[in-house]
Amino acid sequence: MKVCVILVAAVLAILVFAACTRGPSAEPVVFDATEQRRIAEDSLTFLRAYIGEDTSFGQIVDAFAQLCAEPTEGEEILFEAGTYAFEGEPMFTVSLVRQIPDGEDEFFQIRAVASFLPDDDNRGITETIWIDPADDNAFSEMRRSTVFAYAETHPAESVKLRLDET
Repeated sequence: MKVCVILVAAVLAILVFAACTRGPSAEPVVFDATEQRRIAEDSLTFLRAYIGEDTSFGQIVDAFAQLCAEPTEGEEILFEAGTYAFEGEPMFTVSLVRQIPDGEDEFFQIRAVASFLPDDDNRGITETIWIDPADDNAFSEMRRSTVFAYAETHPAESVKLRLDET
């Protein structure tokens, strides 16, 4: 009986070890930098067709959600807000960023940035939400945020779209 228990334990150990060391060997994804740049530039062109200075923040989010409805491999989406002095005077900025791998361990970043004058309603508000583009409700958490409520009910001083590289 003891020999059977030891034998069964040994077989189980071998099977567990084999399962842990085997499995699908995931090949690293290789991105074509030219193709990734084209996707990034097409993304910016898409947003420019739907977003202008007078576009509401909700409409900006709708356009961004439509853009990201079919995510690319390795894509990440960031929603962030806070008061920063990126271009001189401090402004409360709310941005959506689509990050697409550039093929060289960096990212193309397609940004929609709405800037608001600092006021008592946005003072101290900061937010960072990473959005999973594969999630069908990817933008739901962001739409429930304090930042979204603020940006949807206050006029932006400016809305800028741009393509950056990290």
